[in-house]
Amino acid sequence: MNTTQTNSIVRLTRQGPPSVLEYTTEQIGLPKPHEVLIRHEAIALNFVDVLFRNGSFPLRQLPATIGVEAAGVIESVGSEVTGWAVGDRVGYYFSIGAYAQQRLIDPRQLVKLPDDITFDQAASLLAKGLTARMLVKQAYPVQAGDIVLVHAAAGGVGSLISRWAKSLGATVIGTVGSEAKKAIVEPYGLDLVVALDKEDLAEKIHAFTNGRDVDAVFDGVGKATFGKSAALTKSGGTIVLYGAASGAPEIDNTLLNARQIKFLQPSLGQYLPDPTTVNFATAELFNGFQSGMLGKVTPMIYPLSEVSQAHLDLEASRTTGSVIFRP
Repeated sequence: MNTTQTNSIVRLTRQGPPSVLEYTTEQIGLPKPHEVLIRHEAIALNFVDVLFRNGSFPLRQLPATIGVEAAGVIESVGSEVTGWAVGDRVGYYFSIGAYAQQRLIDPRQLVKLPDDITFDQAASLLAKGLTARMLVKQAYPVQAGDIVLVHAAAGGVGSLISRWAKSLGATVIGTVGSEAKKAIVEPYGLDLVVALDKEDLAEKIHAFTNGRDVDAVFDGVGKATFGKSAALTKSGGTIVLYGAASGAPEIDNTLLNARQIKFLQPSLGQYLPDPTTVNFATAELFNGFQSGMLGKVTPMIYPLSEVSQAHLDLEASRTTGSVIFRP
């Protein structure tokens, strides 16, 4: 029996610009007793991939393969694995090593996919959708009547936060980086969309709310938006910082304390500590998607061989919504 096969994979030998990502081939073996071998059908591009690539986040060793989210089919099962079988449709939302045609993985990282969820949908939804769910239902439980501000509403997580918050009865104000992106978020049904390149955020919000500040801010941008967000958050309100695409913000704790603004930096792992909570959350996510609450998934698709270009496009804000690689 052949114990290895050729596997297309992206490797980096040093952290740095997108050019450090090398599309190559390596041999991959059979799973160890507690592993399974997956053939990827769709691999997600997330901003955390950029942080692992550029050195913002450390890697345990080099060379390395990054990427944390994908969906595919189990091709082989280790001798001591139970509960999983060849042919199972699976996905995962945070296990580094996804940029490959195939990979070996601990099955405890996996979730089973419903038959009516495609691989593209799973790879587009799992990490972003679970993050959005955590933010609006757990970190800051959105209530009917809340006014919430969602930055980067055209992005993968921002678009899902916006839709989910609307379904919970909130008034949702979204920001986009440019006037051109307003058309992208128009189908989301937001109450107000502000283009930060041409419009004054405070002026637009206060005109819309008759001078009222917002109850909560969901900010995945960071440095470029945080100061404006803090000034627009009501006394006793909440700012949820879940990412820093523009860099880490400077936190004015004096302002936050004076206005009793709650400042949260939640991580998904805090809210999904075990398989039971993961299974519950993913079921709720997929049900929400199937109900139409989260809209359609129409990801931008790149061949895995064009991984460097995809990273360039993501960092230059040329991508919208979810982005996936085809292995």
